[in-house]
Order: sequence, then C-alpha cells, then structure tokens
Amino acid sequence: MSTNEERRQAAKRKLEERLESEQRAARKRRMTIIGVSVAVVVVVAGTITGLVVKKVSDDREKERWTACVWGPQEDPQTQPVDPPAQVPAAQRAEYREQVVEYNKQVEDYLAKKRSSPKPGDKQLKKGTLDAVFDTNQGAIPVTLKRESAPCNTGAIETLIRAKFFDNTSCHRMTSSATLKVLQCGDPSGTGMGGPGWTSPDEPPTGLKASGTPNAMGQQAVTYPRGTIAIANNGQANSGSSQFFLVIGDTTLPADYAVVGTVGDAGLAVLDKVAKGGIVPGASGSKEDGAPKLPVNIATATIKD
Repeated sequence: MSTNEERRQAAKRKLEERLESEQRAARKRRMTIIGVSVAVVVVVAGTITGLVVKKVSDDREKERWTACVWGPQEDPQTQPVDPPAQVPAAQRAEYREQVVEYNKQVEDYLAKKRSSPKPGDKQLKKGTLDAVFDTNQGAIPVTLKRESAPCNTGAIETLIRAKFFDNTSCHRMTSSATLKVLQCGDPSGTGMGGPGWTSPDEPPTGLKASGTPNAMGQQAVTYPRGTIAIANNGQANSGSSQFFLVIGDTTLPADYAVVGTVGDAGLAVLDKVAKGGIVPGASGSKEDGAPKLPVNIATATIKD
C-alpha cells in the first residue's frame, strides 16, 4: 500500500511527463509553422524572381528584336484596250498605245515573276551584314545596316539568301538634277515584280531636310550618294524586293526605308553605268529609262 509521499511523487512525475509532452507538441507546432512559413517565403521569392527574370528577358528581347508584319502582294491586271467614252477622240490613239504597252509589261511580269518565302516575323534591330552583288559591270559590295530599318534589312537579307536576286537585271536608271538612282530587285524587269509579299514602312530618320515642305506638309530629304533604299509604289506598306542604289545625292520624300550603303568599289561601278547613259522609257524622257550599259546581277551573296 503506497504512502502519501509515494502518491505525491507519482503525481509529480505524471505532471512533469504531461508538461514535457505539451512542450514537445508546442515545439513541433512551432517547427511546422516555421517550415510552412519558409516554404511560403521560398515560393513567393521564387515567383518574384521568376517574374523579374522574365521581365529582364522580355526587355532584352525587345532590345534585340522588332516585330514585322508582311502583307500580300497582288498581281497587276491587264486593261481593256478600247478607251472609255470620256477620253477625247484626239487622245484615243495615244491611250491605246499606252494600254498596249502596259498590258505587255503585265504579260512579261506574269511570265517571269518569282516568289520567295516570307522573312521571319521578328528581325534583329542592330548589327550589319556585308553583301555583294556580282554583276556583268563589276562587283557591287554593300553593307546592310539593320538599325535604320530592321524589317526591310531583314527582308533583303532573306531574299539574298534565297537566291531571289540571282540572274536578274537592274531595270531602271534616272539622271535628273534631283534623282540619280539605279533600281534593281525585280526579276521580271518590268518594275511590277516582287517576291509575293510586301514589307512594312520604316521611314528614315536623320536625313538632311531638302527645301521646304510641300502643300501637304511633306518634307523632302536628301538620300546621300551610296545609300541603298527600298522602292515602293506610293501606297502604305508597299515595299518588297525592289531597291535603289543612289548614284548621286537624291531628293525624295522621307518614305523610303534605308537599308545600307554601297562600298567604294560599287560606287565606281555605278558611276560607269551612269556615264553610259539611259535608254528612254515609255515617257520618252532621256533622264528615266533602262541603263544603256545593262546591269545584270549574276549572284547576290551574304559574306558570313
């Protein structure tokens, strides 16, 4: 039979065991709470870090690349030769001649047209590329510069790599006081051709203003000798494969994307061709037509 002292000792032990058990449970709860809190902090920190990394990555992506939208290119259509009733009788013969000539150009275009895959929807914003157009009049080395017009520069690069310009001719040259260019890039040689798609407008910046704005508020600028720019038909986003090489300082609206410059050896070739003169075109102007010294591009290559 236990004494009072033994019962007190037993009760004390039970109390101590209960207290120890409660302390262990409390410590376990605290560790669980701490573990969960740490996990939450890690997840939150990981999420924030992920968002920051993505933002930095997106910013770098925007710094390196630009988005480009390529449009469809529609084929020109032949026109009825008979003049409409509103054309005066005295002008009907001339009208018919012009339509016949136009229809011939359309037929030539349709017979010789080429297509090429569209460039990528993103193009690099910076960097240069060395390329060369090997022609029967001599090599024309050029430097393509992405910064001014990344989409159009990327388009020219894509077309060169696709051999689109191989075995084509430069179909037009001008020699007026304000317009001195050689135009190339149309496989049909008619001025109507392209690769089957059009490029976005990328107006040049940094060109020197020339004269005063016209009645529409448009400011002409000077495209310096040696500039390479993309031709268009005057409509929005209508550039494509045709480009012009500036033989002498040229005054035009700031509507033509600048994609590079011609090297010294290329300028010597352009000067030789310009000196050879012009075969007057349909307008009869001696300052606008095909070059008398034909410029045939055998190959165009990127110098990687």
